[in-house]
Amino acid sequence: MAALFAKGTIRYCIDTPYVAENLALAYDTVWPFLREDREVISRAQALGLGVQGPEDVVGLIEEMLACLLQCILDLGARSNLPRESEGALVILRGLDRADAQGVMDWLYDEGPDRLRTFGVNDFFPDGMPHEATGGYNSIHYNGLFDLEYLLRGLRTLHPRAYPESRYPSLMDDPRVPRVARTPHEVTMIGKSFFQYGDGGAPGTNASGRATSSRAGSIVLTEDCFHDGLRRETLERAAAFTGDPEVRGVREAVKNRRHRRIGTTVHDGVGVAILRTGETPERAAVGIFYGDVTVHRHRDLLDVQLYAFERPFLTDLGYPQSWATPSKWEGNWATHNTVWGIIPGVPSGGFAGRGRLVRTLFADGVQVLDIEAERWAWDRERKRWYKPGVTYRRLVALVETDGQGAALVDLSRVRGGTEHWRVCRGLEGGFATEGFALTPRSGTVAGPEGRRGALEGLAHPDYEGLACMDDVAWGRALPSWKGGWESRIEPGVHLDLHQARVSFSTELMTARATAVMGKPEESNYEYRAAIWRRQPTDEKEVTCVDLVFEPRAGEATLAHARGIPAVEGEVSASGLELMTRGGRRVAIYWSPESGPEGATRFSDGTTLHGALGVVVDGQAYGSGATALQAQGKGWTFEGARQRGRIVALDRKARTVDVEGLRDVRAGDHVVVNPEGRGHNYGVEGVEALSDGRLRLKLDVTSLLGRAPVVSADAQQITLGRNLLTRTGNLHRTRLAPDGDGAWAEIAEAANLGTSGWGSEETTFWLEARQGDAEKMKTLAAGTWVSVVDYVAGDEALFEPVRGGQ
Repeated sequence: MAALFAKGTIRYCIDTPYVAENLALAYDTVWPFLREDREVISRAQALGLGVQGPEDVVGLIEEMLACLLQCILDLGARSNLPRESEGALVILRGLDRADAQGVMDWLYDEGPDRLRTFGVNDFFPDGMPHEATGGYNSIHYNGLFDLEYLLRGLRTLHPRAYPESRYPSLMDDPRVPRVARTPHEVTMIGKSFFQYGDGGAPGTNASGRATSSRAGSIVLTEDCFHDGLRRETLERAAAFTGDPEVRGVREAVKNRRHRRIGTTVHDGVGVAILRTGETPERAAVGIFYGDVTVHRHRDLLDVQLYAFERPFLTDLGYPQSWATPSKWEGNWATHNTVWGIIPGVPSGGFAGRGRLVRTLFADGVQVLDIEAERWAWDRERKRWYKPGVTYRRLVALVETDGQGAALVDLSRVRGGTEHWRVCRGLEGGFATEGFALTPRSGTVAGPEGRRGALEGLAHPDYEGLACMDDVAWGRALPSWKGGWESRIEPGVHLDLHQARVSFSTELMTARATAVMGKPEESNYEYRAAIWRRQPTDEKEVTCVDLVFEPRAGEATLAHARGIPAVEGEVSASGLELMTRGGRRVAIYWSPESGPEGATRFSDGTTLHGALGVVVDGQAYGSGATALQAQGKGWTFEGARQRGRIVALDRKARTVDVEGLRDVRAGDHVVVNPEGRGHNYGVEGVEALSDGRLRLKLDVTSLLGRAPVVSADAQQITLGRNLLTRTGNLHRTRLAPDGDGAWAEIAEAANLGTSGWGSEETTFWLEARQGDAEKMKTLAAGTWVSVVDYVAGDEALFEPVRGGQ
């Protein structure tokens, strides 16, 4: 309504920049002909316009374009970032004016995109935008390079009027090449991409989109090289950045040739994808552990699985209607994830945030260990806080016999009064082996409920559960096997092995269909598997250990057997996979243990530390000092090394560290492990003469830039919207440009009514670290940066090595 009032027209505000761009391009195209055209003059006169010659027609059109430009400046064209700036720049180029510095100043420092900082503040350090994979993120990807193209064109027309010294390039930040690379790096099996938020990856059920062009098949037939990059964007990105990886992506797309991607860890946004070694990979597993804004789902720790050119575990994607996301497509209950219910704390559209604790890559086994917490927004205090639910998730991609693969998925929930584990599975029927569940009335939310009835629910977080009906219920056995068979392509299965579950856990299955209309009118029908448990107190942990095997033929797993911990950390668990061909993989996980903590398992294995894997008689460790198993013993030297950053070059993405040894390219380090705890990939290592190491990290540590609006003894406010949602900037650093001072950010928030709707960002500083007192005296207009680390911060290194 505000945009409608500002522009005084009934044109949808989001469309206005597109309309402006099309009209400006059309005018620029036909301008040479308007000087001789008489038909336009006669038509305009017939409409009562007082035009006499071609110059009057040109003036009329340019006045119309100027009106559209003013509409943008009046915020009457509110659209997805950075569409307003793109529309304005196209108009400026079409008008070919050298006197529009006022417009340019507005675009750079006052408009919604704030071009002076857009390339930094609108993208995570790994290059991902702040919205949703699919169409929404692509607006940002493409928009960044479109803006640079338009700015360069305007400078070419009027180099003195719009110099780069006053209106700098958007290509200077180290994250820019990654903006063009990340859409490629989130692809899965060369047929789709990892989907979070309101998008439509191939294989999802977004807007009734078919998964395959073949009748009776869920095979994805179209190649996927990236998530929504236009051909022009790739050409511009390759030219503007000169980055060899971007050029490689461009050539691959041009030649329709897949590239080997390997493991993807985008720790800024919070996406990790594991892949088998082929090009393209035959199987890929992805998990989302971060948080974004606007077109967001409550999909914290959602795990997706694609294999054999088919989707097996997917997101629902784009909503059926904008009336449905909160209770269905965007609801936590429709994702392959975990949840904790807290009385008096509704999710309010927020899920939480996690961090990658450690990785382990061995022969045919790739493991991610991730922890996360629920976050909530305090409307009265206008602060983010953690209400007390924590999660832990171990996800592993295991290569079995031949072309087979399996997904290991171990989950832990602590805190709150109810713990849930949900999985829609493969679209189709679900069956258990050796036991049956009992049909029950109502919905998953309760036996008295009616599908889609949201009134009177025991908790607001039950909304998604209240849309699942045709329930079958029972007590979960300690271990069992079942699975899904595709309803579209019979013979395609997703086998499920439950290897462990906590005592007194309920097991349900339920129908999950699109919520608008009757179930039989839905374009998809899932049979969700659901685990629910009520812990005896807030400290009790609920464990659900699962193994999934996707297959289009015979199973390759002979068994998946849980190995209980008999001594040591209570949430510890072991798992043995044995294939029909004789391959044995055992995973031992003690998530709360330090590197010296001992956990003994029922098969006689003792793990000293957090994570160990035995693959056909060879042991590997991460965060562990030793493993004794199968009558053998292995030690892992330097299992947990704590070093310190002594120098850094933020532009070059290098840090000089002391106290670390044997770091190699491809390893990972965690900076400020007791704080924000971001995980960085190591791209290169240089040994310095004083025993220190210079590490080249995969992404920049610059999180945002903005000028100070105000500073006092209580708080500091910056004049830009930096993403603070669910604690994104808590425990990072605030550093004024140029003087080396810094302070630790204790809390950060955008003080709008929803926690993210403000054009400003407010910080509360931690007095015990850095120079918080100096920050409180910063003058308005002083430029400051939010950074992930400074010299003196800790770096944690847990090498992944084979045991000796």
